[in-house]
This record gives sequence, structure tokens and C-alpha cells, in this order.
Amino acid sequence: MMALIQELKEKVLSGGEISSGEALCLAVTEEPEIVDALLEAAHEITLHFCSQKPDLCSLINAKSYLCAEDCGFCSQSSHYQTGAARYPLMEPEEIVRVAKQCEKKGVQSFCIVTSGETLNAREFEQVLETFHRLNAETGLNLDGSLGNLTAGQICKLKEAGMRRFNHNLQCSRDFYPKIVSTHTYDKRMETLKFLEENKVEICSGGILGMGESREDRIKLAFELKAYDLHCLPINILNPRPGTPLCNQLPINPLEIIKTIAIYRFIHPKANIKLAGGRELNLGVYFQEKALRGGANGLVVGGYLTTAGNPLQEDINMLRRTGFLVGANQEQPCCKGSQTSVTSC
Repeated sequence: MMALIQELKEKVLSGGEISSGEALCLAVTEEPEIVDALLEAAHEITLHFCSQKPDLCSLINAKSYLCAEDCGFCSQSSHYQTGAARYPLMEPEEIVRVAKQCEKKGVQSFCIVTSGETLNAREFEQVLETFHRLNAETGLNLDGSLGNLTAGQICKLKEAGMRRFNHNLQCSRDFYPKIVSTHTYDKRMETLKFLEENKVEICSGGILGMGESREDRIKLAFELKAYDLHCLPINILNPRPGTPLCNQLPINPLEIIKTIAIYRFIHPKANIKLAGGRELNLGVYFQEKALRGGANGLVVGGYLTTAGNPLQEDINMLRRTGFLVGANQEQPCCKGSQTSVTSC
């Protein structure tokens, strides 16, 4: 196995690609020393293709718990009684205010997130106005996570200043029907196609630990190979009370960091970002191993309905793992909460 890891690393470093079969061979290993060798090789690939400056992103939950979809992991689905805060789309003034606070504290990427399968016409115009204002009043990289949109809507958002759009596939095509029934895998991929056609940076990843197999995790990575990903967020299930997955057993941290390393072999140039559930499932020790084993970014400031680490703790962790972090990224931009900053 050590020889295979080195062989595949050299293949990727020279511009080649690994196959799904080769990725599955890496996935079956469980010996800690072999996993460590895999992480080391993945980190070498990261340093070869990516900057030593980490990719950090914060987001605002701009419309909460108003989603008619039945995603089994999501506390914002109206199908479930979860206790999440419920509120309509926030006004542009409030979103701009929070964005400016984040920028002042050193955050460079800011993502507007809304619950729901899509935006109605009034909501879309309001979000469009918000992007115009953010583009005019801040120097932030502006991102969106706004559900399934049309090509025309994506084009308008780009013209308003949106750089990147988050649209996670969540899991493999085969596993998808076990998680959601109200929209199709093809529908999600259609939006990714629209992003590609309009030259909007694509942010798309998934959630580990929903009961999927190793093969499902590898299949997700190869589904994403169809797109030129700028960002690949790795979420790890944080079971929310009231959802169908509330009693899902946690995934082994070793399995998580091994998967992240394999994703680096499959997506050598993408920013692979540790996102929701990282604190609960990995703790500091395994987050640091992941950051030395394929990951090169974080979602900071909290998540859509759950809090995260204080930003200073994340900054310290990034520095310990060898990343270059600006001196102005020293304080949290705001506490993670149901209405504040989270990340794409």
C-alpha cells in the first residue's frame, strides 16, 4: 500500500488523475501508519497546487427554516420540528451591516445563504440588490448559496458582483434517494452546469457520516470531477434533533480524515474546506491532521443553525499546521448563531 500511495502521488503531481478503482484501494486501508502516509502524500499535493494561505469563508443565514424540501439532515426543513429560528429574507441593510463587521475583522469571503429550494421573484430582486450594495460598499469576495437558480438569474448575480456559488451535491447519486425525495440529483447538477456556463466559480461538496458507504464517498468525489471546482466543502453530519438523521451514529474520525486525503488526490487544485460538524466530529487533534492531510481551508464563525469555534482558535490552529494567516484575522467577526455568520 505504501508503494501505491507514492505511485499515485507522483501521478497526481505530474498532472495525472487517479481512477475510482485506485481511490477505492486507498479507501479500504485502516492501519494508522498507512493512513498517516496517505495524509502526508495528500499534504504534499496540497502544497504543490495550492497557496499556503488558507481559504476562509464566512456566511450569513439570511433566510431560515422556511424550506419545503425534505433533506433528512437539515434542521431548516419545514417537514421537521427542530426548534431552529424561523425568519424571512433579511433586508439588504442588515446583511451589509454584518458583512462590514466581518470585513473589519479580517474575513475576506462572505456568503449569503438562504433556506429553500429556490427564491421567488421578490426575494431574488432583494438578493440582487444586496449583492449590488455589497459590491459597492465592501471589498469582500462575494458568494451565494441560494438553491436551484436559472441560468439567467445566475448571470444577473454575477453582474451584481457574485464571485462564487455554493451548491452541494451532498452525497453520491446512489445514496441521494435515502436523504431527499423532493428534488432530484439531476436538478442539483443542472444548477452546477449553469454556473459553469456563466463562468461563476463553483463551490460544491457534501456531507460525510449520513450512513453512506466508503464507495458512496468516492462516488461523490467523482461526480464532482465533472466540474472545475474552486471550493470543495467537507461537512460532517451534526445530527439535529427532530430530523430523520437525529440518531445517526458518528463516523470514525480516522475515516473522515482518510476520505479528505483521498479527495485531495481526486481534486488536487480545489480548495478543500472543513465545514459544518468539524468541531463535533474531529476535535482539534483530527482537524489538525486533516489540515496536514489534504484540507486547506475552513468555514469560520459558525454555521447555519449551530455555533463554531471562536475565530482566534481557528487562526491558532491554522498557524500550528503551517498555514500563513494575516495578522488582521485575530478576532471573531461575530458569534456563530442562528442569525449570524457561518460559512459556505
